[in-house]
Amino acid sequence: MKRTIISLTKSRTLFYYAAFFLSFQMLSAQEFCIETGADQKAGTQDGFRYELWNENSQGTACMTLGNGALFSGNWSGIQNYLSRRGLGYDQTKEHQEYGKFSSTYNCNYHPSSSSGNSYLSVYGWTVEPLVEYYIIEDWRNWIPSMAAGASLIDTFTVDGSTYEIYENTRVNKPSIVGNRTFQQYFSIRQDERSSGSIDISAHFDKWESLGMDLGKLHEVSIVVEGYQSSGNFEFTELDVIVDNTTLSIDELDTQDYFTVYPNPSNTDNAIIQLKKSGLNSEIQVYDSFGKMVYQQKNAHNESIHISNLKSGIYFINVRVDSKSFTSKLIAY
Repeated sequence: MKRTIISLTKSRTLFYYAAFFLSFQMLSAQEFCIETGADQKAGTQDGFRYELWNENSQGTACMTLGNGALFSGNWSGIQNYLSRRGLGYDQTKEHQEYGKFSSTYNCNYHPSSSSGNSYLSVYGWTVEPLVEYYIIEDWRNWIPSMAAGASLIDTFTVDGSTYEIYENTRVNKPSIVGNRTFQQYFSIRQDERSSGSIDISAHFDKWESLGMDLGKLHEVSIVVEGYQSSGNFEFTELDVIVDNTTLSIDELDTQDYFTVYPNPSNTDNAIIQLKKSGLNSEIQVYDSFGKMVYQQKNAHNESIHISNLKSGIYFINVRVDSKSFTSKLIAY
């Protein structure tokens, strides 16, 4: 599959980590399993952090690394299995200092339903304070809201669903710094799914507005976890994005030429307001695969309604008088 990268203006720095490959491309991928006497394997490949963890090295726990961020795995006879891949950080900055986090994914997720449990989630840790967090998209049999001591904090709606927010305290349990007592934060999607787009920073911001403080980032990953269960999974699409756009003079120029609202918007309610036009003005909208989904040439000062989008992240490119400006749209 050819990957197309949209060029942005020099004032916009977009750290865009993406992997959109079909599953057959994983045939030459690297597979490894936890061996007796060890419970963890971790490293970085293709710019993405990976980690496989199998508590007490019980049973079978394997992970396969594909191109970009893609990965797959399987587990059976385990106590607790985590296979995750994403972006790793050095624990020196908070999430706001890196930018806005989001993800788009598609996973063939097949945990067993006869015993134990499993999650498909956004996952990570912070330090100062030490926090383990989850944005749970899909699950089987049991979720943290059922845990003794778990507290329902609030609910909110994002990415087309309601999420329940829970907090829990883990006492002297394994963490990224050994056995410690730490807080867990959970956003639990009420209509489970194994594919879609996630506005990760919306959850971070909501948690902090509720007094659930996050510290300095250790990672932002996508995880499949199993507890006393078995199963397998394969990500056929996986995209983790950090947008650290700052508003500079050139960005103000962009706003002088066009705006996009509401943003985020639902899939039938995005409007591009063109404020200035010129010779051969053109509007193009690309999805996160680099595929053009909308084009209008000879555009003039007008409001353009974009509908029939799928949930995801889009890039809107406006060309006016040989100048090019790009903005991002999140559709849910």
